[in-house]
Amino acid sequence: LDRHSWIQVRHHFMDTKRRSNAEHLRRAGAAARAAIEKIDPDVVIAVDDYAQLLAARHYVNHPDINIVFAGVNGGVQKYGYEGAQNVTGIFERKPVVAIRETVELLMLAAGRKVRDRTTKVALLSDATLSSGLDADHLARADWAMLNYTGHRRVTDFEAWKAEVRALSASADFILIAGYRKLKTHPDADPRDPFVPAAEVMRWTERHATVPAIGINVYSTGDGAMLSIGPSGYHQGSTAAIMAEKIIEGGIQPRDIPFETSLQYLVSYRASALKRHKFAVPAVFEARARATGNYRD
Repeated sequence: LDRHSWIQVRHHFMDTKRRSNAEHLRRAGAAARAAIEKIDPDVVIAVDDYAQLLAARHYVNHPDINIVFAGVNGGVQKYGYEGAQNVTGIFERKPVVAIRETVELLMLAAGRKVRDRTTKVALLSDATLSSGLDADHLARADWAMLNYTGHRRVTDFEAWKAEVRALSASADFILIAGYRKLKTHPDADPRDPFVPAAEVMRWTERHATVPAIGINVYSTGDGAMLSIGPSGYHQGSTAAIMAEKIIEGGIQPRDIPFETSLQYLVSYRASALKRHKFAVPAVFEARARATGNYRD
């Protein structure tokens, strides 16, 4: 949107990634709605599910404010967006086909046969809203030759460690969803900080005896050997183009179809892949280097 000098862009951050206790969510929603009322925008670009739940949904069918959603992991019926006159947007969906194909390639590269539903894949995550919605999506997906064994959901680092050890004994691959909202232990004070994300991922990479693959690209930066996830750039650019159509083109949001993310990014850590005795196709490295997601 920067190329349109006449479009004024204002940002409001709700900070629900780091803080999601009930009181913070209540205050974050109230502050976001107050900001919208003060700015009185033509378009609200609302990113992630909490932005819809706590703020944007309150403006469904508003006569002057249009909504473009992005980063929504689940459906939008609960926000009242289906059939709304002033809403369009893009869903975020984890690229199951790409994840599935990657697991199969890693198996073949390691000299292991991919037999019908004998390779077990499990999902591990924290207890966040986004992780739960991702798990719902993965549960409905077609895993073809792989045996998807379901979702393990934990709230603290001690439980996370126990699940990593258990899955190392029962699964062939662990998929890692969200892990940035883990308390130190089950009895931690709600006001205590979360365990640093890099600490969680580094511990996981060191102690998992089967490969752990992130389904968010940032996981490799935190220490994972390999990650495959939706492109945040694609989410943002698509939402911006939709906002352009509404503001500049005068198109009604109801006439702009909802979209679903198709682009994904690959990131990997060469040293971790080597430690697991995996080789990846050269195109993986080329893709990761081209997007700044390759690490030695």
